[in-house]
Amino acid sequence: SKQFLNLAKASLASENQTAASELDKRRTAIEQMIQPLKSTLDNYQKQLNDTEQNRHRSYERVENELKRVIETNQSLSVETSALKKALTKPNVRGRWGELQLKNCIELAGMSEYADVTFQDHQTNEDGQTLIPDMTVKMPGGRMIVVDAKTPIDAFMSSLESSEDQERHVEILKHGKHVREHVKKLSNKKYAENLNASADFILMFLPNESFLYAALETQPDLMEFAIERKVLIATPPTLVGLLKVIRLGWNEEKLAENAELISQVGSELHKRIVDFSESFVAMGTALDKAKAEYNTSFMRLKSRVLVQAKKLEKLGAKSKKDLPSKATPAPDDELSAKNRPQIDA
Repeated sequence: SKQFLNLAKASLASENQTAASELDKRRTAIEQMIQPLKSTLDNYQKQLNDTEQNRHRSYERVENELKRVIETNQSLSVETSALKKALTKPNVRGRWGELQLKNCIELAGMSEYADVTFQDHQTNEDGQTLIPDMTVKMPGGRMIVVDAKTPIDAFMSSLESSEDQERHVEILKHGKHVREHVKKLSNKKYAENLNASADFILMFLPNESFLYAALETQPDLMEFAIERKVLIATPPTLVGLLKVIRLGWNEEKLAENAELISQVGSELHKRIVDFSESFVAMGTALDKAKAEYNTSFMRLKSRVLVQAKKLEKLGAKSKKDLPSKATPAPDDELSAKNRPQIDA
């Protein structure tokens, strides 16, 4: 029994040692197999943490931007309400229309011309005072009368309407307002009451939406206005018209410059002729002076110097000597034959 027990212990110890060795080998093999997966999981965890941090920062930025948008919307709502309230006042509307007119003038390049007048008081033959918003002078002494209108009440109500039926009613009212403005301008008869005025008046709407909304319910509005000699214009239309007028002023200025150039050229030609005549007269005078010089020289040589030499021979001599060389003026330089001629 003891021998069997010892043998069993020895065999068990050997088996345990073998099993432990195999277990270590398997543990090592498993660790080698798991190590890439562990590294991958660690990287994944790191990326997940980085992503979470980035998401948190992005969420904070989005939250801040949303707060700013909310604050901006609140501020915009307040300003819009203030603008809407301000536009209900007639003087504010008129000021807005005048500013839009000035912007159109700047865009058309008409600011360089002093031919645009605002609030120009005109009096007709009956003593009635007419105050158009703007008058634009054209080449040839004509002018265009511009009157700005801002029909905004019904238009704003249509934008605030939540139901289609209510919006249609407000748009219909807006179209009637624009039509009434056309009638009122036509009744002022600027073309008849103002001298040199064009046979039409320009009704300026400071926003294109006013015209488009009116045309929804008044499709014949443009024809109705033209029949009454009223031309409805929005900012793009007015800018185009002002550009055409500016080109007309350019052509007139070029014509004026051509006339001035002709006058200056005529004066320059006259002065050139005067100078040429003076130059020719100077040459004639030089020829005459040369002839007188040669005559005097011959007299000096034939009469005076001969007597002077006789005096020298007789002993009546001063301390100075007679000139050894005295020549007449060369004919080849001052003669009229060799002098350059001025051709007409």
